[in-house]
Amino acid sequence: MNFQNIDFKKLLLTVDGRIARQDFWIGFAVLFVAGLLNGLIIGSISWILASVVSIAMLFPAYCLSIKRSNDRGHPQMYVQGFFAYNFAVQILTLVGIIGFLGSFIAMLLGLIALGLAIWMLVDLGFLEGTKGPNQYGADPVSTF
Repeated sequence: MNFQNIDFKKLLLTVDGRIARQDFWIGFAVLFVAGLLNGLIIGSISWILASVVSIAMLFPAYCLSIKRSNDRGHPQMYVQGFFAYNFAVQILTLVGIIGFLGSFIAMLLGLIALGLAIWMLVDLGFLEGTKGPNQYGADPVSTF
């Protein structure tokens, strides 16, 4: 794979079309490293700023997931629901509401998010996409 030919702007900032598993994992790796750097560098300076950056990083993760979900032939609603839940949890954490709910509820919300994330990762990262064209476009081999 030639990484110079990857259009990261299209991969991470658009929701149109379909992507293959390989493209998903490349985008996932980029976002994973960015998330680690956010936590280690920005998080050591300000947890509030790191939280804001984490919330902003939901958009490229959403775009990547929507395109992979399109390849799987799923309705976009299930990815939208997953990201709406995570966005809400991050906002509630940032403004301090989750801290007031108590540790059990905070842990429960976190476990729900973890379970959903594992399910999404298996579905989008490991399972094969729809063979041939579907309503979202042609069958991708590796589009970038």
